[in-house]
Amino acid sequence: MRRGDRDTISDDRLDMDDRTALRAFVFDSLEEQIAVTDEAGVILDVNSAWTSFGIENGLSPEFSCVGRSYLDVVHYSFAAGDERAREAAQGISDVLGGKRANFYYEYPCHTPAEKRWFMMRLSRLKGDSSRMFVISHHNITQRKLAEERAEHMALHDSITELANRRYFNEFLSLEMRRSIRDRSAISLVLVDVDYFKDYNDELGHLAGDQCLAAVAKVLPAFARRPGDLAARLGGDEFGVILGNTEIAESRTIADAIRQAVGDLRLVFGGSRQVTVSVGVAAVIPDERRTAEFLFQEADKALYAAKSEGRNRVVLA
Repeated sequence: MRRGDRDTISDDRLDMDDRTALRAFVFDSLEEQIAVTDEAGVILDVNSAWTSFGIENGLSPEFSCVGRSYLDVVHYSFAAGDERAREAAQGISDVLGGKRANFYYEYPCHTPAEKRWFMMRLSRLKGDSSRMFVISHHNITQRKLAEERAEHMALHDSITELANRRYFNEFLSLEMRRSIRDRSAISLVLVDVDYFKDYNDELGHLAGDQCLAAVAKVLPAFARRPGDLAARLGGDEFGVILGNTEIAESRTIADAIRQAVGDLRLVFGGSRQVTVSVGVAAVIPDERRTAEFLFQEADKALYAAKSEGRNRVVLA
């Protein structure tokens, strides 16, 4: 069959050689990496994308070599420290052994330059009596990046990029449970921008948002450990969770936050400088000292800081 004849020759006029050639052409034109194996997992055939992927990623020849066992490749990955390979190997073995019809597996395959994810699918070839199987790897990076962006937006404040109230509540609950297990202290620092309404009224909402963003940039420097989190709780109020932190250390951090905001030199009303009031509380959680209790104590301290003249730190 000449390629120029494809528009004029109907499917029923394609002879067997034409169909075989066409299917081979389609097989090598697919972006998915595809390999055909026997029931032992030995690779019988691969498409061009499979071979190219191996070359581009510096994989060993076993990855794309016909006659080699794909299961051996997966087992080798597990032995090299890839814990995900154990689940992949079990799923492949189950399909090859007839215990399940197919196997789907999503996995990351990042490079120093970019994040990438793939989905592996394994199933028996339809209509095949000799028990052959097809393995395909499909690039799902765009979907995974979209999911990451959606998840980030759901858990972060759009103005400051800090964690939002939902993320704050979830994180605090987790840290409280960890503190109960470890019998360790957890601290909460509540930060409120002083006279923010005046700032907003004088300079406008855009300037107000820029002020909040500037204050927010200060906080992550004081919440760097796995048990710490800086969040915008709403309006001009922020919270910093400090896991495994006693009250004395929290006081030092709170003072540093107050000083760092002052160093921003944000001015309104001619000479009024933006400052913050800070309330600090710490507990070793138990049945009575819950997350709600910790927040209420820190909030009381924050209220006292504002009542006593603002631009200060008060401990619960």
